[in-house]
Amino acid sequence: MEIKDKIIDVTIDLIKEANGNVDKITIREIAKRAGIGVGLINYHFQSKKNLVDICVQQIISGVIAQSKPDLSQFTPIEKLKSSVKVPIDFLMENPEISKISILGDLMQGQVNDNTFQTLARYYSHASNLKQSEDTFFKTVFLIHGLQGIFLRWELYKDRFDFSDKQQRDNLIDDLVQKLFGAENE
Repeated sequence: MEIKDKIIDVTIDLIKEANGNVDKITIREIAKRAGIGVGLINYHFQSKKNLVDICVQQIISGVIAQSKPDLSQFTPIEKLKSSVKVPIDFLMENPEISKISILGDLMQGQVNDNTFQTLARYYSHASNLKQSEDTFFKTVFLIHGLQGIFLRWELYKDRFDFSDKQQRDNLIDDLVQKLFGAENE
């Protein structure tokens, strides 16, 4: 295993152990676990933030790749609703890692980042719906709207509790229904 890969693997393990609280992780701790000097981390990644961003992207990418529920028995709109709920549940179960990922994607958006991968999955389901308007932009509004709600969910507690799975699922169902319409039931 190359040193760079070992540093990433060790850092991912530490992020998971710290439940995403990267402030608890030090460069020295990463170097010690990887059995290398601190200078090698700085050489390969320039900063702890860059290293953490890369690791979080890998963690989330792995979740996205593995979160493919069996949707074969669902209608097209049910498939979209279900495909939205899986990553949103992950966000709520892993808020610190998720915030890093979403904010990193917003600030340094790249093709194939986690937001883009999630958008592609949502869009693949949404494009199967009979739409008179632009499906792509509706899908973009859906993902960015939900990311915004996640980042600020505590501010909306007087309207709904995003941390409550039932209320969150109802909100997702309502949003998908409003964006993609009843003709797709």
